[in-house]
Amino acid sequence: MSEGNTPAPISFDRAQFDSAAPAQIACSSCNQSALQSYYALGDKILCSPCREARDRALDGWGGGRFLRAAFAGIVVGIAGALVWYAIRALTQYEIGLISIAIGYGVGKAVHWGSHGKGGWLYQLLAIFLTYSSIVSTYVPDVVSGMAEGGPVHPLMYVVAFVVSYAVPVLAGFENIIGMLIIAFGLYEALKLNKRVDHAITGPYTVTPAATPVPNV
Repeated sequence: MSEGNTPAPISFDRAQFDSAAPAQIACSSCNQSALQSYYALGDKILCSPCREARDRALDGWGGGRFLRAAFAGIVVGIAGALVWYAIRALTQYEIGLISIAIGYGVGKAVHWGSHGKGGWLYQLLAIFLTYSSIVSTYVPDVVSGMAEGGPVHPLMYVVAFVVSYAVPVLAGFENIIGMLIIAFGLYEALKLNKRVDHAITGPYTVTPAATPVPNV
């Protein structure tokens, strides 16, 4: 046999082990590895601490959860309205597609604030906050029309905000595309807060890694 094909000598001084990666199951909530046991919520994995935290959040006072969802949605809605108005003021273009982004952002914020509870109450909240964010961008224009070059009074902003809810509808068929885009934004907020009735199953035991087999 040629030198190049000579097999490597076998060492009997110490055992050689095949590498075996430890069993790891990551929690979908905290992204940490579940230790000893885990739970399943639909297609998501929850470690024991996250499951307990979820139970406490959902079993707590519903009013506090609703206020948390409302506050989160309002913050995102205000940010979205400011971005939309700033773009319109700088470019003189009405980019209605931003309403879809606002609907998505507000929907996610309400979903986060409700701890993922979902349901018709949070769907209505997300839709209302999304629509309020969108129409609030018309307030400066409505105030300008009300003042007609005269002095602007603080009460005008309150009246203009109420009137702004009807602006997309008052535009009629001239704004049919804009109304459709707004509808898409509202749908995003709606679907992100649908009720999910997945039951938590478990606990399941984390399977330990297989014991390495020595190569003799």
